[in-house]
Amino acid sequence: MKNSTIQNLFPTPIYMANMNRPFTKQELQFVEKQKNHCVKNEGNINTKDNYILNRKEFKNIKKFLDQCCKDYLEKIISPKNNIELYITQSWLNYTEENQYHHIHSHPNSIVSGVLYFNCDKENDKIKFTNLKGYEQIKPETKDFNIWNSETWWFSVENGELIMFPSSTKHQVDTKKGTNTRISLAFNTFYKGTIGSNLDLTELIL
Repeated sequence: MKNSTIQNLFPTPIYMANMNRPFTKQELQFVEKQKNHCVKNEGNINTKDNYILNRKEFKNIKKFLDQCCKDYLEKIISPKNNIELYITQSWLNYTEENQYHHIHSHPNSIVSGVLYFNCDKENDKIKFTNLKGYEQIKPETKDFNIWNSETWWFSVENGELIMFPSSTKHQVDTKKGTNTRISLAFNTFYKGTIGSNLDLTELIL
């Protein structure tokens, strides 16, 4: 139809930002050393230290991520009350060739994020999944788009940050390429007062 239009209703925000600077030698050395202090995950490994952003080596990286959390809060959530979106847990992921990161979401978190330290833009992606459940009637798809796709992926590069609602299912497919894919993941939560005292919805965090 020539004059028809399509509007997006209740879309899932995928926030992207870039550090716009190379990682320092100190930061990269710290990331490399932490690979020796990991536990096995489903498909890859991650650091035992799951408050890794509290380490002094990541002081400047945490400042950048805190700024992005503030930007996400203002632009996307846009709260009426004066609240903060602060980082709770944080950890490093290491994924080698032929490894993967299982499909998952992040409970007990508002927004989650991933910052990439070492990745191959040609091969490394983050994949999001819309789990609709059982569909009794399901036509075959000719051309995939944002409305009919069950999965969608984005290529990632060094220094790039991706943030999304923590309930969003995501994964890393089987790793291609010989580089070690290294990322820093984190969760967030609210600090402050949300809701209304008069409406009996107040929650002080």
